[in-house]
Amino acid sequence: MQSASDIISSLLWFKDDEYQDDESNNQIIEQFVQNVEDFSSQYGSEISVSYTAFNLRGPPSNFPDYGDYPQAFVMRTYGKWWDEAPSVQEDYMPQNSRSIPSQDYVEVSFERAVYPLEVAIFETYNPGALVRIWALGSAAWMLLWEGEPEYAGDKPRIFSPPIKQINFPTRILRLEFNHRLLPYYTELDAVLLRGREPASMVKMKNNFSYSTLFYKKSQPPVPKGLLDKVIASNLHEKVVLPMLVSQMEQYIDTGPPLGDFQRLPDETILTIMKYLDIQSLSRCAQVNRHFNRLALDAILYRCIDLRPYWHCVRSQVLMILASRCKFLQKLDLSWCGSHRMIQPHYVIKFLKENCTELTHLRMNCCEFVDNSVLRSVVESCTYLQELCLRSVIGCSDWVCLSGLRRLRRLDLYRTDIGTAAAVAVVRANPNLRHVNVGSCKMISAMDELAIALGANCPELISVDFWKSYSLTAVGIRALGNCKMLQELDVGWCLQAGSSGEWLNVLLGRAVTQAVAQQSLGRISKRGASLQAGSSGEWLGALGGGQLRKLFLGALRGVCDRDLRALLPRAPRLAQLDLLGVRAVTPDVCGDILARCHELKLLDVSFCDQILESQVNEWRLQYPHVSIKRSFQSANLSAAPSPLFLQPSLE
Repeated sequence: MQSASDIISSLLWFKDDEYQDDESNNQIIEQFVQNVEDFSSQYGSEISVSYTAFNLRGPPSNFPDYGDYPQAFVMRTYGKWWDEAPSVQEDYMPQNSRSIPSQDYVEVSFERAVYPLEVAIFETYNPGALVRIWALGSAAWMLLWEGEPEYAGDKPRIFSPPIKQINFPTRILRLEFNHRLLPYYTELDAVLLRGREPASMVKMKNNFSYSTLFYKKSQPPVPKGLLDKVIASNLHEKVVLPMLVSQMEQYIDTGPPLGDFQRLPDETILTIMKYLDIQSLSRCAQVNRHFNRLALDAILYRCIDLRPYWHCVRSQVLMILASRCKFLQKLDLSWCGSHRMIQPHYVIKFLKENCTELTHLRMNCCEFVDNSVLRSVVESCTYLQELCLRSVIGCSDWVCLSGLRRLRRLDLYRTDIGTAAAVAVVRANPNLRHVNVGSCKMISAMDELAIALGANCPELISVDFWKSYSLTAVGIRALGNCKMLQELDVGWCLQAGSSGEWLNVLLGRAVTQAVAQQSLGRISKRGASLQAGSSGEWLGALGGGQLRKLFLGALRGVCDRDLRALLPRAPRLAQLDLLGVRAVTPDVCGDILARCHELKLLDVSFCDQILESQVNEWRLQYPHVSIKRSFQSANLSAAPSPLFLQPSLE
């Protein structure tokens, strides 16, 4: 039986006569993704091909097969579980959120710019997370489609929603996702763009159609009123520039009569205005002189969240907001500034003039963050308690962040910070409570960072080491000093269960920095080969009784004995991920379900000794627990893909 990829390859230049009749103009072309320009998160790592965003390139690899395959693009989260974890982050401006929020995005490019006629998403596992499709023009992003998230069932599909027709050609699309309704990770196999080439371009000699190679695409109903609610394409056009205020004053009269509302004291009106989003405040400023004065009051701009406006925020917006942010405390610029829409020197100027009292700063996935911006953060934001720089790539002066002294949350997921810089930042901030260094491939000695956390951060609540291939049990056992630890993610830390002389440390005993460094030194001197997951005895060192979330994905050496040693120290465990822990048996899982009364999530995907029938029995016996068991084909007994069992580290 031929696979989908074989069929596509053999019919690559196939022409459908019927299709050609319908679209007689041969400037209509279909093309798959040529490159992945940007993305917010991925399940895979930077040094592997499994589950990464780059799997979106080219035609489908798995479709129409349904299941969990490493050759697909998978994002980092699903469902509500990350929102219920101890590390959850609050919105700075909940009123600023879109009616349909999104947690992730991926930006893809195609070889040729076209006027889009159709966008088709090949979904091969847990479809339904797509909520928005954007197209990039020469100067702005345009929304092509927006819809509610859904769970579309256990079957693959080609999702092709009706899109808005635009008057400019594009070769770059951005897809936004909301996974909260999904029971498990969603997987995308490919993205197809069908469109009309501009008349000035040379005709494509080998025009072909992919659409007819697959079964009928799903066509969801057009949602009413959604496009009317889309925010204006340029936020700064809705705000008055400071230099134009005097010119516009002559046009702002007393406005229409406001009745009894006019009699309210300013304090009451300001309290009401606190619940308005930025665009609504800008509109209020245009009502009359009274509202203009109140809507521009600095007390309304203590918290600014521009992430929902990422598609239209330019450098001018920061200039406009500068006059209003005298008391700014929380600022979120995440996702903003793509394709040079924000220049670094505007950010530096804004930080210097408006952020001396700033306590919270998020610049996740921001292209404008460079060494000069990092240094400006340190120089201007001395009171900073939260710093989030997820997926910021290209900086080299990370060590300057050690100039901050009050950090409680540090999120450096998928950045290129190095070992020395990360350790320096941790040592300079003993009050750290939440740390994320997942997928930081330039941290070559993660044990040193873990030891620094254990020795310097006694109030640590959550730490994420996801895909940290240099982390061993030496570092994790050092976290035994953090008695307030509630969340630990060591998924795919392939050396985290290694054995060595350090295992002589008694279970649950606090580990001093000197002992940890001595153990690390002995292993290094002897040149011990730290094999993936060969032992999980370090689990016994996680004391304190506060653990709520524990992710152990792909730690092959963890066994029943290790988990039973953990159970007395984790009576409040709510989320446990055992994906790919092949030595775990149904006996210990039954004990976990029986003894952990607050357990809500248990993932036993690819646990070889656990059968589907046993999982179904547990689901009936413990309906309050969401028990996950993924698969890679319709045959649940089929062996996992070799890419899953032995992920590439090249």
